[in-house]
Formats: sequence, structure tokens, C-alpha cells
Amino acid sequence: MVNSAALPPRSPMRPTGGLPKQKGKMSAFRKVAGKARSASPFKKKFLSAENKAEFPHVTAEDDARVEISQDGERDEFEEGRDMYDPDAGESRTLNTLTRSLSLESGTETEDDGSLLSGYRTIEDSVRDEESLASFDAPKETMPPPEGKVFTKSVVLSSLNDGGNGGDSLVLRAQHRRIMPEKENHAFINVRASSVSPFDVVKCRGVGVTKDMLPYTPGQVVVGTIEALGSEVKLPFQIGDRVVGFVGHGGNARFVSAEAGNLIKASPNIKNSQAACLVEDWMSAYRALRIAKNAFKGAALFGMNVFITDGFSAIGQAAIHLADLEGANIYCCARRSNHTYIQSLSSRMHVYEPRIEAWMPDIMEKMDIVIDNTCVDGYASSWQALNDNGILVCLATVNMGYSARGCGVLDIDDMLRKFSQMKAKYTMSQTVFLDIRQDLKQNRTEFTRDLMYLMFLVEQGKIHPKVGEKVALDDVGDAQKLLANGKNNGTIVCLPWKKS
Repeated sequence: MVNSAALPPRSPMRPTGGLPKQKGKMSAFRKVAGKARSASPFKKKFLSAENKAEFPHVTAEDDARVEISQDGERDEFEEGRDMYDPDAGESRTLNTLTRSLSLESGTETEDDGSLLSGYRTIEDSVRDEESLASFDAPKETMPPPEGKVFTKSVVLSSLNDGGNGGDSLVLRAQHRRIMPEKENHAFINVRASSVSPFDVVKCRGVGVTKDMLPYTPGQVVVGTIEALGSEVKLPFQIGDRVVGFVGHGGNARFVSAEAGNLIKASPNIKNSQAACLVEDWMSAYRALRIAKNAFKGAALFGMNVFITDGFSAIGQAAIHLADLEGANIYCCARRSNHTYIQSLSSRMHVYEPRIEAWMPDIMEKMDIVIDNTCVDGYASSWQALNDNGILVCLATVNMGYSARGCGVLDIDDMLRKFSQMKAKYTMSQTVFLDIRQDLKQNRTEFTRDLMYLMFLVEQGKIHPKVGEKVALDDVGDAQKLLANGKNNGTIVCLPWKKS
């Protein structure tokens, strides 16, 4: 038995985003107990009356501790399974218990293969973890106080990370009251949330001040309503499955969000798919719908549609939707992604992002241009339009492009307002679309269009591309992936998923 006094104090916040995790008794316990919790034959073998007689040193208290270690935390229930259902976790094999841990060094060593040694490792680890009670963060195996829930969230702890998004993200554990923060809010059990370029920029300190810390990223959530404020006028009920924008705070297991930014979700699509639809696919669909309205609702068949970044999640969504209506599609992407983009449509034309690479071919020929990069303040996109064409500028942050125009600083208020003003007042036939404001200003239309996209998913007409599914621990790494422009599809955070 290792003297617990010799172990380093445990911090209530654990780093995420690729930083090395603390080694030692506690991480060893999580590793073994997490793999063992679903192994029902093991549980029967060592908790039976017959084996209690064979191993008299195993007390009833020890048995209770093992049950906690096995059943204390459930796996992700993305397909709608109840998170507290013991059968929801994926099955594990017993051979994970045929090893013991060198707790002093924090390394794993092979043992003689006896199940007894694995059992003692778990039992000792539980006892030793319970002796480390001198920290503030609650354990998930502890029953929460009445009226509260145990929650984990990703928080930005500092603005001094040298500009490397994700390095200052930590994991916070706490008990939280089951109640909305405001009377017009809903308290949501989050099943899935977004990891977007907006989050990357925010976590680099753009638009976030010290008095906003600790700041939790995550703009889009999918979840179920646990409680409603007294001023909620919309027809929501406790238990309803909803999707929507929360501004920030989505990368957590529970969040309080304004009910006016939420919409009931179809029960027939996955949580990760719903998270893709709210921001990326709705941005693409609403942009094309606005453009079609300019042509009095005409179909896109035979029209020329140009997308300034076809590899982004929004770009790929726009490609799929335009292809369904028979449009001729032109887009930009890095050369390494040309083969993939070319495979998305038989009417595809792909260019490198440099303006001089695509401008000679498409200048004054495009019916619709969707600018989701703002590389040069929309000037080149405007030049690509024909006499009757329409330009739709999206309020997006594109990590794969330089800050020459909006670039990664698109979220900055001054630069965004400048770009909006330039688009609105010096260029005709131009629409600026911010999907978050669109929900507030055109809730009825937004709801109708989102329900239509959900219907298309149910019918198998469209397939939202989930680039990565990450746990809360991995949000920092996911942000770095976004910052490097390496994500192929939408990155979704599953707060109840094991890391």
C-alpha cells in the first residue's frame, strides 16, 4: 500500500488538449476500474457468498467499493440510450484485469494472470483514492446533494497561452443545481455540442476578457430539457429533445440556455447529426434559399454556384445541397483535397484558393456566390457574379485562410462590422447572413428549414459528415485540428463519452 501522504495533491482542474495527464494511483484506478465496470462475470465471481468464504479478507465494504468502481460512470448514449442504464456501456473483456499496476511509478506491469491480483488492485485503488479527500472537486461516484447534478465542463482558465488555441483549456468537475440561470432559460442535459472555429478564436482571447473567465466554449447543443424557467413562453416541456445555439457553454454535460434559441429536434436522427445541422448545414441551406428567393424560387438546375471554401463543413454542406438540385458547382480547396472534393459531384470544378487561380475562369459568370472566407473583403467574390447574380456572405471564421481580410479575426466586432458595411452599402445584390441572428429574427422560417433538413436526414437524402467525435478531455486537441484546417467535416463533442 502506497502512503497517500506521499502523493501530490490533486487539482480540481485537469488539463486537456494534449498535455500529459497526471500519472499515479488515481489514473491507474480509472484505467482498470473503467474497463472492469461492465464485466459482469467478474462481479459475480468475487461478490458471491462462495468466494467470500474463500477470500475472508474481502469485506462487505470492499464489495461495495468494487460495485462503485464498476458502475460509477456510464458510457456515451448517443443513440438515445439512457445514460444511467447499466447496459448502455460497451462490453469489456476480463483479460484487462489480469495485470497489476506499479502504483508508485505509475506504469503498468504484467502480473501472473490471476483474477485475484486484478481484484486487489481495484480494491486497493478505491481505498487509496478515498483517502485523497483533500481537494475541492467532487468525485462522480459520490451521490450529488439533493437538487444538484454532477457535471463536467471544459473551461478556459487563462488568456496567456501564447496564441495556441486549446492550451489553456482545463476540465472542471462540480455539482450544479438543476435550475436555469435565468427565468427565460432552459436547463439542458447536453448529449452533443459543437467544436467550431468560433470556439478556437474565442479560446485565443478574441472577444473574451478576464472577467469572463472561466469561459466554456461550445455554441451549438443537442440535449434534453431538465428544467424550465417561469418566463419561458414557447411550448417546451421537461424531457423534450432540443437543438440550438447557446452562445457559449456547450462543451459541458449541463448548460443553461435561452429558450428562444432552442428548437425541438426530431427523435429519429443521431445527436451528432443534429449538431451538424444547426450551424453548418443550416448556414449552407439558408444561403442557397436566400439566393433562390432572389431568382423568384427557381430551382438551381443548370445554375453556376461558386463556394469560396469547398472543404469546410459549411462548404461541403453547400456542395451536397446544390448538387441535389443539379447546379454546376465551382469551389476552392487546397490541392491536397482536390480529389476528395471532385468526388462529391459530377458537375464539380475545383481551384486552388489563390484568387488568380480561379478568377480568369469564372469572372462575371456565377449566378450564386457563397463567400465563407472573406479573404479580401468580398471584392473578388463580387467580381465573379454575372449581371443578375447574388452574393451571400456568411458570418463564419475560416481557420484555413489568412487574416488579409476577415480570416481568423472575422469574429472581431470592428472588422466584422466593416465587412458587413462594405457588403451592404457598396455592393448591390449582396446579403450578409449570420445564422445565429437568423434564428432570432426569422424563427418560424428557421424552424421550418431545420425540420426539413432533419426530414432529409431521416429519408437518407443527405448525410451530415461528422469529422470527429471527441470527449470533453479532447476538446483542446480538436481545436488545434481546426486551427490547422485539417478537419474533414464537423467536429462534435460528446460530453458523456469516455476519453
